[in-house]
Amino acid sequence: MSQREPAISNLSSALRNVNLAQEQRNQSIPQGSIHSQNQPPNIQGSLLSQNLTSNSESRITKFFKNQPLEGFTLFSHRSAPNGFKVAIVLSELNLDYNTIFLDFNNGEQRAPEFVSINPNARVPALIDHNNENLALWESGSIILYLVSKYLKDFGECSLWTDNLGEQAQITSWVFFQTSGHAPMIGQALHFRYFHSQQVPSAVERYTDEVRRVYGVVEMALAERREALIMELDTENAAAYSAGTTPLSTSRFFDYPVWLVGERITIADLAFVPWNNVVDRIGIDIKNEFPEVYKWTKHMMRRPSVIRALRGDQ
Repeated sequence: MSQREPAISNLSSALRNVNLAQEQRNQSIPQGSIHSQNQPPNIQGSLLSQNLTSNSESRITKFFKNQPLEGFTLFSHRSAPNGFKVAIVLSELNLDYNTIFLDFNNGEQRAPEFVSINPNARVPALIDHNNENLALWESGSIILYLVSKYLKDFGECSLWTDNLGEQAQITSWVFFQTSGHAPMIGQALHFRYFHSQQVPSAVERYTDEVRRVYGVVEMALAERREALIMELDTENAAAYSAGTTPLSTSRFFDYPVWLVGERITIADLAFVPWNNVVDRIGIDIKNEFPEVYKWTKHMMRRPSVIRALRGDQ
C-alpha cells in the first residue's frame, strides 16, 4: 500500500512561487529568510490578522507598549524556515504563543523596539511573557531554551532529556543544523535566485556542501535503521548479517528512526523546515537520500508540524 506524500506547507508553497524577475534578483536575501512575492494569508488573531499598513513601525511600537501577560510571542517571517523551526517546537510542546510576521519591505526588522530584543535585526526572536518578558534570538538557542524550561517546569519533556550525555548528543545535532545545514541551503538559494549576477561556481559550491551535510545525516539514520532492524527483526538477523537478504525487505524498513535515542527530539525537528524547501536548489532527497526522506516524511505527518508550517496556532 502506497503512503501519502508529506503535506505541502505554506512555507514550501511560498518558495515555489518565487518571482525570478530581474528586479527581484537584485535584492539580497537576508540570512535565515527566503523572500516570496506570494505569501500565505495572515493567520487569525487580534494583532496578527491586521493588514500591514505603511506605518509599520507603529504596529511594532504598539505591541511593545502593550505586551501580553503570559504565553510567548514569536517574531518571524512568512518565508523564514528558522522561524517555522521555533513554531514547530512551540506546537509540539503545546505552548501558548502568537506569531508576528515582520514586514521586511517596510523595515520592521529594523524597528528600534525589535532591535532591542534582537541586535542582529533578523528573525526569529521570541519573548517569554511568563518569564519577565525574557527575549531570545537565534533559533537554536530558542528551541534549547524552550525544551529546557519545559523540563524544569513539568519534570519531563518528550523532545529533550534529563540525561546529560543525551543532551550533549541532541545539542550537537542542533548546532550542526544551525551552523552547517541551514546556512548552506540559504547560500545556495541566494546565489540561485537572488544574487545580482549569475555565479554558477557559487551555486555549485553551496549545493555540493548541502549534499555533503545530508550525507552525514543519511549515514547516521542508516546506522540507526540497521541497528533497529537487527534488534527487532530477529528471525532474519542472521540473513541480514550474512548479506543474503537485503535490509530493504524487512518490515521495519520504513519504521521511523531518530538521530538520538528512540524518540523524536529537537535534534530531528530542527531540520524539518529546511528539508521542506531544499528541492528549490535541485536536491531530490527522496532519490538521493532515502533515509532522510523517510525521516522527513514521518515528521511532516505530525499534526503539530502540519499546524506550525501552515501558520496555525
